[in-house]
Amino acid sequence: MKRLATILSLMMLIAFISYLGWRSVEHEVLLRESNQILLAKSRINNIKLSIESLLNQRLSYLSSLTLQINDDNDKAEDLLGSETDIKNIFIINKNKILFVSDVYDSQWHKIVESIALDNSVLFNQQDHTEQFQPSSGWYQMYNHLIYWSIQSDNIIGFELSNIKLSFDMINLLDKQAFDDNFKLSDGDKQIYTNGEKSDNEILISLDYPLQNWHLTYYYSSPNVVNLYLLGSVVIGLFITVILGLIFYSYREYTRTLRLAKQQVSFVGQVSHEFKTPLTNITLYSEMLSEYLEDEPAPIPDYLHVISAESKRLTRLVQNVLSFNKPLSINIKPVNLTELINQIYHTFSPILEAKSLHLNITNIASDCIVNTDEDSVMQILNNFLSNAEKYASKGKQVDLSLSKSGKQVIITVRDYGEGIANHLLKQIFDPFYRVSSSITEGVSGTGIGLTIANQLANQINGEIKVMNQNPGIAFSLILMELENEDFNC
Repeated sequence: MKRLATILSLMMLIAFISYLGWRSVEHEVLLRESNQILLAKSRINNIKLSIESLLNQRLSYLSSLTLQINDDNDKAEDLLGSETDIKNIFIINKNKILFVSDVYDSQWHKIVESIALDNSVLFNQQDHTEQFQPSSGWYQMYNHLIYWSIQSDNIIGFELSNIKLSFDMINLLDKQAFDDNFKLSDGDKQIYTNGEKSDNEILISLDYPLQNWHLTYYYSSPNVVNLYLLGSVVIGLFITVILGLIFYSYREYTRTLRLAKQQVSFVGQVSHEFKTPLTNITLYSEMLSEYLEDEPAPIPDYLHVISAESKRLTRLVQNVLSFNKPLSINIKPVNLTELINQIYHTFSPILEAKSLHLNITNIASDCIVNTDEDSVMQILNNFLSNAEKYASKGKQVDLSLSKSGKQVIITVRDYGEGIANHLLKQIFDPFYRVSSSITEGVSGTGIGLTIANQLANQINGEIKVMNQNPGIAFSLILMELENEDFNC
């Protein structure tokens, strides 16, 4: 089941990464298409401005011609003959037609007569306010494009030649030499085309008075095939890297697990082999103690230490054999002061051999607590063993016993190099050993603190570790049991 769950999780991770990658590629495609549309709109607006600039030039030129005519019919006739841009001219004064060209064009005459009858038609197609009316502008009716201007009381109008205007537009666009693909048309009539059609187009109308003219701009979609291919390759490489890291991590994990199992097996086998000789040592030390009980000190004391330590070592071996299983404990009143002194006498020679001096500080007299003596001793022995292995450069180790409220705190503090803060929680993990210069060449299984932590939890206690300056301090905190008081 675990393997199936891992495979499903891995497949979901790959699917999620693929989805995010593909969405990123699609976002990039949409962004490029959007930029292409914005570019096309910008280009078509530039073309539109070029066309409208030509009409504005005509407006300025025709405005200057109105100053020459006023009510001079002969001048109007001369302009009709000399100016190819002008197709027709009219002059109106207070609803009276003073001059009109091309009497044979009935539609033109109807337009002029409607203007003479109601001058306001010229203003209706202009942007203006009620307080201000324009004095000149464009008027477009049917296929007639008229520029008009008010001079004194006369309204002078010029009809532009659509053919000439179209030719001028073509010349202008040719001179601009646009690289764009577009088409200019007047209604259904095509005026100018540049480049080739494509699948995508933008259609806009020119501003008044050329509102019947249309610009169609053609543009190609961005090449997204390469983008999709590149995105697929990047997603594939990313997934490959992720799978490689997962495979590497899994291989390292299995290797570490295999080594841990080997360590457990080895420790179990060695511990099992220790049981028989330890039993013999315990048995013979007890027999020797009975035989030499009348001997003068310190022979009985030495034999007592041998017997006590062999029994403790037997219990330690049993704890190792039952690693990760509930350990048997025996809660009873324990004189921690005597226990600390016993530990001091046991470890002082061991630490002295490593040039470490063991100091006892803040030891209260006859501090009695209901707890498991073997568990407390094993926990403290682990603390002191670690100090002996990893803090020999500190020259001293402090062992203290204190009370804080309803807690009794036993602390072992060394003056070595300490442990990085981010590793303080990991040191209680099974088979974890800090990798640093202080652990090089020092043997260990990595389960001592794990067992110590299990023992502390079983006796209603807690282990806390804190970096000092210098060194590190391990504290065993024993909590008060319900309805019981410390005699400490």
